[in-house]
Amino acid sequence: MNALWRIERGAAPFSFVPSRADTAQDDTRLPPVWRDLVVVDTLHDGDLVPAELTESARVQSFLDSGALHADFCQMRDWGADLVASELAAALGLEGHIRVEVARAVMDFNRFPGSSPPEAPHTRRFAISGRLAEVLSHREKRHVLEAYYDSVSAGMERAIEGSRIKIAIHTYDEHNPTQTRRPEVSLLSRSESYQLDSRLPAGIFDPLFPDQLAESSTNRLLRDRVALVLEKSGLYVEHNYPYLLPDGSLEIRCQPWFFFRFLKRIFEAEMGDTVQLEEAALVWEMLLNTNLRHPRSAALAGYLHRFLRAPEGQEAQFKRAREAYDGICAFLQARPNLVSDYRHSANRVSALTIEVRKDLVWEFDGSRPVGPRPDNARRIARGIARALRTFVVEDWAGSLD
Repeated sequence: MNALWRIERGAAPFSFVPSRADTAQDDTRLPPVWRDLVVVDTLHDGDLVPAELTESARVQSFLDSGALHADFCQMRDWGADLVASELAAALGLEGHIRVEVARAVMDFNRFPGSSPPEAPHTRRFAISGRLAEVLSHREKRHVLEAYYDSVSAGMERAIEGSRIKIAIHTYDEHNPTQTRRPEVSLLSRSESYQLDSRLPAGIFDPLFPDQLAESSTNRLLRDRVALVLEKSGLYVEHNYPYLLPDGSLEIRCQPWFFFRFLKRIFEAEMGDTVQLEEAALVWEMLLNTNLRHPRSAALAGYLHRFLRAPEGQEAQFKRAREAYDGICAFLQARPNLVSDYRHSANRVSALTIEVRKDLVWEFDGSRPVGPRPDNARRIARGIARALRTFVVEDWAGSLD
C-alpha cells in the first residue's frame, strides 16, 4: 500500500469523525443549544483511492508513472482535517465531516463533470488533474454516481437545519508568481459575482437572486474570525488570492438554502397548491444545485432553453410550467422578501477558511513530512473563540 493513500474497495466516501468534545474550554465551547447548529467539514484532505479504478491498464500505468503521486501530493489539503478536528473539539461539537475520497480522484467542491486539460483552478470540475485524461467514460460515471452523489446526499443531511457551516481548507505557501500567500484567508464571495456582479447564466435557476452570491456568510462572523486571528498574530486576508469557485459547496448552498426558505413561505401561504405533483417537480428542480437529477435537468431545459418535454410527459411539463410561473409570481409580489432574507440574522452562514499548508504540515521541499499539531490547535482555538464570541455576543438573541 502506498504510504500516502489507501486503495480500498467499498469504503465509505465520507465519514463523521468523532471529536474529543470534553476537552473544550470555557472561552471556546459553544452554548449547548448551538452545538447541533454548527457544522465543520473538510472536503480535500481525504486519502481514499477506490480500488475498482486501479484495475484498468491505463490507470495502473498512471500509478506506475508516479503521476498520481505527484497530483495527490499537490492537490491534497494537508493539515485541513487536523485543524477541523481541533476546531470541533474546541467548540464542544460531537465531531466533524470528512470527505474520504482523495481530491486527485474526485473534488466534491466543484460541479460534477470532467475538467478539460489545463482548466484554471476555479473553473475545474469534480474530476480533474491528469486522472481526468486517463479514466474512461464508464469510470468517470462510476466516480460521480458512487462517490459524488453519495457525498452529496450525506452533506445535505448534515447541513439541513444548520445555522453556521465552516469549511476548513489549506492552500500552498506560494502563488504561481512565488509571492507568499497570507497565513489565513476567509472566502465568502463567488468569483463570478466579484467579476460581473452576477452569476453565469444557466448554473442555477434564474429565479435565484444573484446578489445572494455576494456573501455566503454573515459579515460579522467573517470579521470576528479575522479580528481574533489577527490579534493572535496571524496575517488574515479576505477572498485572496482567489475567491470561491461557482461550483464550491459554499456557493451551491446559497440557492439550496434560499429555495428551501422560499418553499416554506410559499407552502405556508398557498395551502392546497403544495399538494400538486407538478409543484413538487418544480421544487425538486430548484433544489437541484448539484446538477445531478436528470428529471430536474429535463424540466430546466424545457422551461429555460425551450427544449421539448420528454416523450409522454408533455402535459405534466406544461402543468409544471404553470406551477413555476405561480412561484415566480409569488416571489415578485413580495419585493422585500429577498432583501429581508439577504440581511436576516437567521440566514445560514457558510464560510470557507483557508490555512497555509506550511503552518500545519511540515514539508521537505514539495514532499509532505508530517503534521504540526501545536500550530493546528492554536489556529483552531482562535477560530473557536471567534465563533463563540459571535454566537454569544454578536448574534445573541437571534436564534428562533
